[in-house]
Amino acid sequence: MGLAEYICHKPNGFTSFAIHADLLRKIVYEVSMLDLYRPPKNKIRKVIFKPNVMISKEEKLRIVGKLIGRLKSVTAGDIYDLMLSINDSGRKITIKRLAVHLNCSTRTIHRNMTEELKREKELLNQQL
Repeated sequence: MGLAEYICHKPNGFTSFAIHADLLRKIVYEVSMLDLYRPPKNKIRKVIFKPNVMISKEEKLRIVGKLIGRLKSVTAGDIYDLMLSINDSGRKITIKRLAVHLNCSTRTIHRNMTEELKREKELLNQQL
């Protein structure tokens, strides 16, 4: 509670407005009742890497994926197989459709889609 009072005291520079003592007690109580090992549903946890550690972006994404519980990674082969399957069913291949079938985000599809796969997607869509 002492730390919270210090942080909430406006002249200390942590806040830009004064927080009433009753509100502060309520905030401290609500935080103490939370399960701090599970992030809130509307907030994601952030992973911060030390600035001097030279790790590639792909390696950082792999580490973050493991920490947040994503075990399955999407590969170019998975995308290509799914593209063929969607094309065989007579439907247009879209990034959104690929993401839904592979249970990942559209950003993941964009990140793992090579130039060759992009050309192949266009060719398969033209054949429809």
